[in-house]
Amino acid sequence: MNKAVTTSSAIIYTSNIILSIALYSILTNTGLPTNNIVEKSVLISIPLMSALFNAVILSMIAMSLKLAEYYGIGKSVLAIGIYLYYMKTFSPPSYLVTIMTYIIILNIIQVLLLYYYSKLQKLMFG
Repeated sequence: MNKAVTTSSAIIYTSNIILSIALYSILTNTGLPTNNIVEKSVLISIPLMSALFNAVILSMIAMSLKLAEYYGIGKSVLAIGIYLYYMKTFSPPSYLVTIMTYIIILNIIQVLLLYYYSKLQKLMFG
């Protein structure tokens, strides 16, 4: 079961990293409809930070570190909230909504995988 969770996590997290970096690239080129440079910079950098955190959490899972599930669940819930905020506030074009929807779905799957990971950790470490 440990290999199944680790392999599934690797696939899901890698997919999320790729989509997050793609979204960052698109947002960098197209921008957001806001005139506030600070807000624009922060909102554009969030997909890149999400990709970075996904890579860190994936490595924590690969090393079977305790508490990886809490960091992962927190990051996933935060990412879901931010991407829903993006969609509601900026009404992006359909191709951005599609990418954001896939990222949200991947984050939901990550939460489920992290739930199984936490069960596995309890079996292994008590």
